[in-house]
Amino acid sequence: MPRSFPLSRPLQAGKTVVTLGTLGFGGLGFARLVPDQQLTALLLVSFVGLCLALVVAVETLLAAVRVRRADEPMGDRLSADPAYTGARLLEAAVAILATVGFVAVFAVVSGGQMAGPGAVGLLFVFSGLGVTVLVTSLVRTLTEYVRHRRRGRRATETTDAVEG
Repeated sequence: MPRSFPLSRPLQAGKTVVTLGTLGFGGLGFARLVPDQQLTALLLVSFVGLCLALVVAVETLLAAVRVRRADEPMGDRLSADPAYTGARLLEAAVAILATVGFVAVFAVVSGGQMAGPGAVGLLFVFSGLGVTVLVTSLVRTLTEYVRHRRRGRRATETTDAVEG
């Protein structure tokens, strides 16, 4: 019997929990269902989105090194599961672009103090980048979960066929 998803993919399970929690709290805060936490929700979505983008960028670099070192040709490995490859490429591209976006905005704005409305506008930009990273990470994690479930079913069917 295959191990459960959190045990076999702890990073993906952790990303799922953090993403759902952050999107849930951010949505509740933005909809003003959590009293006096709107600013906290926007800050949390921005901060967690940036942190998750950095984690995804490092994860992508490590995966690229593993693919490069593998004996199997890169094209075969990437074309084995096109949906998963597409989700992973989308997540990596969004994470890298969002990180560049965060850094670019900081570089442009870091000249001095800013008026309140300008700072809130930047917070909305950062929150938008954060939500984009969180949603694409959730798409990739769900794709990984579906892939994990399929492998578990195939392993169970193979075991049943051997025993029968």
